Parts: sequence; C-alpha cells; structure tokens
Amino acid sequence: MSSPSARPMPSNDDILDIATAAFAEKGFEGARVDEIAKAAGVNKATLYYRIGDKDALYSAVLERIFAAKGTRMQHMLQTVEDPEERVRTFARILVDGEHPEQFSAIMMREVANGGRNLPDTVLPLMGRVVGALQQTLKDGVQQGRFNPVDPFLVHMMLMGACSLYATNTPIRRRVAAMAPQGVSLNTEISLIDAADTIADMLLSGMRKTPDPQERPDHG
Repeated sequence: MSSPSARPMPSNDDILDIATAAFAEKGFEGARVDEIAKAAGVNKATLYYRIGDKDALYSAVLERIFAAKGTRMQHMLQTVEDPEERVRTFARILVDGEHPEQFSAIMMREVANGGRNLPDTVLPLMGRVVGALQQTLKDGVQQGRFNPVDPFLVHMMLMGACSLYATNTPIRRRVAAMAPQGVSLNTEISLIDAADTIADMLLSGMRKTPDPQERPDHG
C-alpha cells in the first residue's frame, strides 16, 4: 500500500505544463530535460518513455497549444457571423486559454531566432490558425466590410502586438513606476482587453469606407 503522502504520478498534461514553463523561461536551448523531469516528479527515463526526448517534448508543448487554438478558431468560423467580431475573437484566442504568457514568450523567442527550433509538425497547426483569419478577412471583403488586406501581415500584427503585451508586464510596471509626477500610465490592462483594443485599431484601418460616387442619388 502506498503512503498517504506519496505524490501521485503526474499525467502527460502535468509534465507538459512544467515543460511549457521551462521553455518559456529558458528557451529551447536553456531548458533541461532532467530539470523538467525532476520538477514533474518523474525520472528522466519515464519522461523519455511517455513523451520522448527534448525535441519531442518541445513539439508536444507547441502542438498542444496550437491544436487547441486552431480548434477554437474553426468553431469561431462556424458560430460567429460578423467578420469584425471574428477578428476580435481571433485576437482573444491568441491570449487566452492555458498559459498565454508562456506561449507568447515561447513564440517571441522563436521569432527572434528565426524559428530555428520550431518543429515541422507545428507548421500545419499554425497554418490552420492563419487560415481561420484568412477566411474571416475574405468574408469581410465579400460583404463589403473590409478593404483587401494581406492575411499574413494582419496575423503578424495581431500576434506580434498581443505577444509583446503578454510578455512585457515587468517592463510596463517599471515604466509606470518611473512616470513623471502627475502623469498616469495605464499599463495594467487585462490580456483580453488589450487584445480587443489591438483588434479594434486594426479594424479601423481595414474597414471599407463608402465611396461617395457609389452613393445612391436621391435627388
């Protein structure tokens, strides 16, 4: 019989939670499998058996995140009709769910190093995410709501701005603390509110304004 104080065997999701934190803090190169195994309460051999080596662990971390976001974005396409609200929903999905700050930190590292460690298995899942935005923008153009825009550039602007906001909390707080007397800087916006604001700024540039020459003549 096991001791009442015995630590339960962690699930694979528990291990991936710990690995996600390690990769976010130290990057792919800096994270160590033995430290992740120790933090999870398993030995290295067990981790290798259940998930795999460091490459497999990193792939599993990113695949889990992107698969969840991709599924939610496909649901968005089926349930949200208004293209503007879809853009806002897209931005929210980027920063909500599990471990949004850690996910953003991992992706910022990948951008900085040119995706050197980004697994090939993750690329189709990323494409699924971009595809959801592409369909949203296409629908907006067909409805006469949006000007034609490059979906990948819009994705980069949303992903970049949301990721930067999600990862720079310590810097924002230091800047706010050092603001001149009498100057108030609102740096503590929630991730969801920040995503909505970023999406609204992009939407203001994408909206199609009526052409005066196309207005009906009621005279």
